[in-house]
Amino acid sequence: MGDILGIEKKNPFLQQSFESFDRATTRLQKAFADLEEKFEAINKELDSKNIELQEALAEKEEISSYLQNIIESLTTGVIVADLKGKATIMNRCAETFTGFLREDAVGVNVNLLLENRFPSDPEGRFDLKHFDGGVGEKIRLKERRLEIFASAVKTENDEEIGMVVVVRNITKIEKLEERVKRTEKLAAMGETAANIAHEIRNPLGSIGLFASLLIKELKEKKNRDRASHIIRAVNDMDNKISNLLMFARDQEPSMKDVSIHNVLKEIIAFSEQIIKKENILLMVNYEHADPIIAGNAEMLKQIFLNLMLNAMQAMPEEGNLYIETRVSCAGNEEDIPRGSNVGIRFMDTGCGIPDENIQKIFDPFFTTKGMGAGLGLAIVHNIVDIHGGSIDVENNKGGGATFNITFPLMMNS
Repeated sequence: MGDILGIEKKNPFLQQSFESFDRATTRLQKAFADLEEKFEAINKELDSKNIELQEALAEKEEISSYLQNIIESLTTGVIVADLKGKATIMNRCAETFTGFLREDAVGVNVNLLLENRFPSDPEGRFDLKHFDGGVGEKIRLKERRLEIFASAVKTENDEEIGMVVVVRNITKIEKLEERVKRTEKLAAMGETAANIAHEIRNPLGSIGLFASLLIKELKEKKNRDRASHIIRAVNDMDNKISNLLMFARDQEPSMKDVSIHNVLKEIIAFSEQIIKKENILLMVNYEHADPIIAGNAEMLKQIFLNLMLNAMQAMPEEGNLYIETRVSCAGNEEDIPRGSNVGIRFMDTGCGIPDENIQKIFDPFFTTKGMGAGLGLAIVHNIVDIHGGSIDVENNKGGGATFNITFPLMMNS
């Protein structure tokens, strides 16, 4: 150390250099301390920004999950497509409507997703390119009636990046609309029919009375046969008028607890001989629990008998008639809660119903038979309405037709 001090005293330049180096070292240490301080501040700011970013991402994920849950919870189908019309997103309801799983649907053209599997059906074709999203287009897909709306997906700059297609199931709505229209039509025609029936019945009674008097006075058998023929024709007409009045009358029958199974068994026993004679194989499948409804047993018998006769007329040679009862309820088979329904199905293997007639089958005076007033099924429809039920008909794929009746259950079995 003494040697260094000695050197410094002997060499002032070297001493000055050491002093400059010390000052530079001090400034460097201070700069380094300032840099560390700034680096620490930047790290704190980055940590804060990272926390904000993570919170923003979590919020966006939460919003995205919330929106996804909303889309999945919709009772309408939602399909998002790109500019080429290929699906990119599809919710669970759209899976049900189209029959495609979403992983299989991604990349598939929306036209194919919404294409009916029955090419012969003109209502089963859909073209996204020529579709005006402002007006719902209706198609039939997988035995459902669907209404489709579409609109463009755009950015903030109004740039079109795709399309969202909304699919709504309107099968039940259309059935309800048809039911309302039919009820209004039946009410109007019923009032007219009642007036006509009363006007006809009075002179008809006079004709029958005078024909009866003539039989007593006529001596020749030929003339008595003619008078008898008049009386038979009058009775036949009177029977048709009675049916007409039954259809037109605003009925308020007494309602009691009625077992659907008991009513069916009575009608089947009553018709047993006719069924055997017509070479018809009858198969019956009853629900495990006995469905009880508030109804009028005689009217219910008229419904079931009319449907059985209708099925037999559709199978003039031979065939099968299948009758089934089924209870739809939220409870188990042993316990039928209030508010549940019982369905009664009559399914035959006959000639079926022409497509152009299936919507008219319950209209009054509509018949494809040479004889008859065309009131049988109209009366059936009225009686079902009186009991707060519903009835519809559909053709079977293998031939024949099926009538489905639904009644509300009023009590446990």
